[in-house]
Amino acid sequence: MGLRASGRVVLPGDRLCVVEEFSPDEGAAAIPNGIVVSTVAGIAEYDLKAHKVSVKPFRQSVKIGRGDLVLCQVKGVQDKLILCDIVAIAGRDLKKNWSAAILYKGETPFFTIGDLVVARVRDDVYGVYTLTVRGRGLGAFQAFCDLCGTPLVLRGRELLCTRCKRKYAGRPVVPYYGKVNTLLNIF
Repeated sequence: MGLRASGRVVLPGDRLCVVEEFSPDEGAAAIPNGIVVSTVAGIAEYDLKAHKVSVKPFRQSVKIGRGDLVLCQVKGVQDKLILCDIVAIAGRDLKKNWSAAILYKGETPFFTIGDLVVARVRDDVYGVYTLTVRGRGLGAFQAFCDLCGTPLVLRGRELLCTRCKRKYAGRPVVPYYGKVNTLLNIF
């Protein structure tokens, strides 16, 4: 790491330099005309030895990685795909919701819109996280009837709608299904 010059507050889109002077690093990007601009609000830092410019953000964004345990809410169900919003990450604060998808095989999806699901991150594909619910401790934390929308109750190994008496077998559920205090200890 070389000599650093810093201290200038920049906003997204602010000009930092031209690519002939410094190459962009984290928090900076080169636009087609050769100008390097800030991509985040923060403090500009110039590495005079390596000839790189970066921007140290004011707020650190939470990085979601492979293997992270997440709580998500189902937003949509399509053929072979369940669309979710990640609303919490185990052990870390989340400032905004992230988009995610759960892929499934078979005729019918095992989750419905509104379900709260504990899942594990498999991969990141162009900013959309793919999740898995295979494994111990993964599955629905709170599920809803896809006919009437009533919260489902766990009876043995089946989920039951107390309103329309419909039974759901084979849906993955967490061992602490419906127990909010346990969920709060994890997330």
